[in-house]
Amino acid sequence: MKTLFLLLTLTQNGAGDINASFVNTETLEQCQQKAQMVEGVFTTANIPVIESRCIKSNLQFSEFGHASASSNIRNFYLVTIDEATVNILSVSDWQTCMYQQKSYVKLGRAYCSSSVQSLNSL
Repeated sequence: MKTLFLLLTLTQNGAGDINASFVNTETLEQCQQKAQMVEGVFTTANIPVIESRCIKSNLQFSEFGHASASSNIRNFYLVTIDEATVNILSVSDWQTCMYQQKSYVKLGRAYCSSSVQSLNSL
């Protein structure tokens, strides 16, 4: 299986919720270029970027698409980050994510996030 690079971007909306977006690329250089572009879009729209990082990953996500309404976002991820690693765990719902987040906070930064993107099966 070929290792790809994944751009993980966490942003915060006006209500304080964390939203995740994912972009798969074939090289680190492509990932870094996408990161600059994506961060520029969010910055221009005055959307705070909480985290943006390119990581080696075998995870593949569906293509990004804007939700027509916030109620359309139905994928939840617990994202844990420390200086060396990023872990992304798919969870069933917001409450489960918040419960699990408490046990991960001591290991580094932990975010419950929602996304319009789904994790594809490999």
